[in-house]
Amino acid sequence: MNAGAVNAGAVNAGAPARLRGLTSLRFLAACVVVLHHLPLAMPALASVLLVAKAGYVGVTFFFVLSGFVLAYGWTGASSAREFYARRIARVYPVHVLTAIAVLLMLLRGGVDWGALPVNLALLQAWSPDPAVYLSFVGAAWSLSCEVFFYACFPLLFGLLARCVHHARWVIALVTGAAALGALFASFSSSLGEYLYHLPLFRMVDFSVGILLCMAMRRGWRVSVRPVPAAALVVTCYLLVTMAQVLGRANASWSWLFSLSMVLPFGLLIASVAGREIDGGRSILASRVPVLLGLWSFALYMVHGVILAAVEGHVRDLQGAAAVVVGIAIFALAITASWLLYALYEHPVESALRRRWIRSSPAEQGAAVRGASAAGAVARDSAGWSVQS
Repeated sequence: MNAGAVNAGAVNAGAPARLRGLTSLRFLAACVVVLHHLPLAMPALASVLLVAKAGYVGVTFFFVLSGFVLAYGWTGASSAREFYARRIARVYPVHVLTAIAVLLMLLRGGVDWGALPVNLALLQAWSPDPAVYLSFVGAAWSLSCEVFFYACFPLLFGLLARCVHHARWVIALVTGAAALGALFASFSSSLGEYLYHLPLFRMVDFSVGILLCMAMRRGWRVSVRPVPAAALVVTCYLLVTMAQVLGRANASWSWLFSLSMVLPFGLLIASVAGREIDGGRSILASRVPVLLGLWSFALYMVHGVILAAVEGHVRDLQGAAAVVVGIAIFALAITASWLLYALYEHPVESALRRRWIRSSPAEQGAAVRGASAAGAVARDSAGWSVQS
């Protein structure tokens, strides 16, 4: 990694680059997560989808990307009130809708009403009890982490902005988290499992994204192009998958495997973003991949609802029948994500933002100049995380 020949602060100078490639990457990450979850409803697919066994590390990608995108759109003119309003409008409507959908399905077999208020308040990730942090739509535990990130972001951004050597801080954060995680996991395997979804621990992923963006705002560019960066991500992912399959690692090691992907994901994000900021072209910025990326949050949220609905009917399928039905469920999830985005997520979010965010013409102009970067990434990726 080295500094490129660009001016410091170039990211937010003039009209911000439209980082469409990052939007497209979200869809790829969401697909890996869907494939990771399919065997939970159809055990016969476990051997077919062995490569997706470590798909839960997709949450790491989304957390790093979330920190990067939010930092990309944050300026001195940014309003904390507007920031929080946008974040609530971003994640809460879809969270409530999918939670209600699963709740209605659970009414027949019994509902853990004690977990409901914690889930709706997006506080469930703080609980070590799987019945709580995986309640209703299990994937929402990552939204619980995101809400914590949101709450801390204005202060965290100010603190990290004082860092001079961003790359050193990135290495220090990841190394420190690995040492701390190993210490806690040595006491109990349940503590290791808890670290995976603990918001305070996952703040490392988010902070790395912020630091990478800050470095780019000051003129730094990663010297690795997107294709080699993507190859590195794939290689590291396959190594993690092999470690899990051959070592038969259980959930208590998920925190370590996820942490091991922070730097490869960060490298890919910085490479794709840098290329677009400097005016480069990419197939990831074309219309279809970007549209699919826009549906990724809906895909992440709705696929668990679909699996919960069909599990009782498909669990015992074997062989070719299981593969065909699995493909059909995957296609159904993508179709449902499109409908959810077009008919509910986007309209509701837009309406809430219009209602909650009111400012003077001068403030609106400053907000547009400062926040258009985040909007250009297709309404930031915060919340695009998934459960394992």
